[in-house]
Amino acid sequence: MNTETLRRALEDAGLTGQQAEAYLTLLESGTAPVTEIAQQSSVSSSRIYDVVRSLAEEGFVETLERDRLHARPREPVDVLNRLRQKSETFADAAAEIEDRWERPDPRESRISVLKRTETVLRSTGDAIAESNVSVALAATPSQLEELRTTIETAAMNGALIQIAVYDAGEADVPDIEGVIEIRRCPIPGPFLAIVDRRYAFFAPNVHSDRSYGITIGDEILSFILHWYFRTCLWAQNERLHLDRDQPPTYVSIEGFVYDAASLLRDGTSMTLQVIGRRIETGERVEIRGDLVRATWGGQLEPPRNPTYTDLAGQVTLFLETGDGLVSIGAWGALFEDVEAEIIRVTGIEFPEL
Repeated sequence: MNTETLRRALEDAGLTGQQAEAYLTLLESGTAPVTEIAQQSSVSSSRIYDVVRSLAEEGFVETLERDRLHARPREPVDVLNRLRQKSETFADAAAEIEDRWERPDPRESRISVLKRTETVLRSTGDAIAESNVSVALAATPSQLEELRTTIETAAMNGALIQIAVYDAGEADVPDIEGVIEIRRCPIPGPFLAIVDRRYAFFAPNVHSDRSYGITIGDEILSFILHWYFRTCLWAQNERLHLDRDQPPTYVSIEGFVYDAASLLRDGTSMTLQVIGRRIETGERVEIRGDLVRATWGGQLEPPRNPTYTDLAGQVTLFLETGDGLVSIGAWGALFEDVEAEIIRVTGIEFPEL
């Protein structure tokens, strides 16, 4: 490496041009009077004392009081560390730029396979921050901590957040504002996020010897992962947290019927608020009405204690509203009036015994 290149490297490491010039001169000459350093370098005699003292303060040189002020280079441990740290920073920056360049936007790419789990987490955070409907998330406590800010942003925007946390007690779960429900998965599993039914994100669990991830911008594949979340990571697991300030709220018909089937069989009356979209037009709507009945798989009512397998077919709710009877379908509904995205129980009346 020639002297000019070395000078630029020192400047990249944080030295000024005059500091780099004086330091390189000392490396060549060894111990020397400060006035001679000025003569041998391009640093002026009026500036050389300030430059040398600043190098001494930063640990590059030491000064010696003799008949004239002398300076000599210090053992270059600090210099080498600074250069190596800069080198690592530049290498990390290059890797990050490459990583961000390769990171796909799920809105523009249906399926993308990524090299690093960290990229999946960042892409998930970007999608969650823009969510205003629902987020289903399965993650470790540390992953939740990394996504905390974006989760709280989504909750403030009105998104319903459900979290399955792996292998953690209540004390291990970060305190995240606005989460409607948290459940505990005792067995480690993959990182999974389903955002607004349109985007899904997947990465192997932290014990895997492979680092990769998948981003999905496809409702059909997101629907499949939604069912994996419901059946494997949610239905049978212990509840750690429930926001009791909200009325009973669901992001799927199956979840509502799973909880309410026995009450419906016993004649309980319910008033529901349903937020979703009209099947014919795609228009987002809010429907309020009394639940008249729920049908399941062609049957007039679901079984008293259904499993999620029972509810995997067509499930329909019928609400009596001010505009007449409205049929409410599940995710991907084709034959009903409205596809439900959020269901809230706003009123409930138990039968008299």
